Amino acid sequence: MVSRTKTTLTALISIGLFAVPALAADLDTTALLDIVEGITVTEGTALNFGDVALNDGTMTVATDGGITDPDFLSFDAANVSQGIFTIGAIAGSAYDIAITETIPVVGVILDNFTINIDGGADEAGANTFVGVTLSAASSTLYLGGDITIDSATASLGANQTIGYQVSVNFN
Repeated sequence: MVSRTKTTLTALISIGLFAVPALAADLDTTALLDIVEGITVTEGTALNFGDVALNDGTMTVATDGGITDPDFLSFDAANVSQGIFTIGAIAGSAYDIAITETIPVVGVILDNFTINIDGGADEAGANTFVGVTLSAASSTLYLGGDITIDSATASLGANQTIGYQVSVNFN
């Protein structure tokens, strides 16, 4: 009887030393994330082309508020201003900025935008700007653009409003 117990004990020890793979296993681990504030865009100053003549031509308002008017459309530049926006986002990250006309005015085209972030270099001649880096968590976007007047279809009238949208998205 002692040898049978010894054999059984030896067998159990051998099985324990050469364990079979487990049929189930658990592993506790962690996930990583960064919680950030969403992107915000607020308008401080509207893009304003001022008083414009009912003539054919194009006029540009620059990101610094200056005008280029080869067709002599502007006859009172007192109210002309660049658009000024504050963008709240993650500093140093890349963003795409798109400017699109949303409410057209018959006979007037608003396009060919120029942007400037925090007084840096102008990025010109487009409606979409890809990979723009914001230098601070709260950056200032200066917006310029062109209006083109078609005198055959445009109408006289004060305070005509061309709607446009400034969209900022993570790149």
